[in-house]
Amino acid sequence: MYHKIKLKQNLILILSILLVLTIIYIQFFSKEMSIKPFGIEALVVKTDSMSPIFKRQDIIIIQEQKEYKVGDIITYEASNGELVTHRIIEKTENGFYTKGDNNNTKDEKEIYKQDVIGKVVYILHFNRDKQEKTESLSQE
Repeated sequence: MYHKIKLKQNLILILSILLVLTIIYIQFFSKEMSIKPFGIEALVVKTDSMSPIFKRQDIIIIQEQKEYKVGDIITYEASNGELVTHRIIEKTENGFYTKGDNNNTKDEKEIYKQDVIGKVVYILHFNRDKQEKTESLSQE
């Protein structure tokens, strides 16, 4: 019985790793494809605005959610078309206000739910103490 449970856990882990690797491959090597299996997307961090949670060149995995709450780290499309990943610090009637953890002030414009791409659910840290680290964010 124990071996069947262990085998099932290992199989789930292997399939999860393969899914993450497939998503990363699609996102970074197949630019003409825009596939989001299970609403999941991988992005490379371009700034240190969310340091120390994640830094430039880390990879974040985001997933679409039905609802977002204060404290969630979300990626949204700004009015200039760029993607921004910041933490929700205030929920309003129409959307959210966000702030980078490493920034002194909140973002000026309100973010509307339709502009949110997804919530950060996983972080792949690179170039930290010369080893790769990973961190999973809980989905409460």
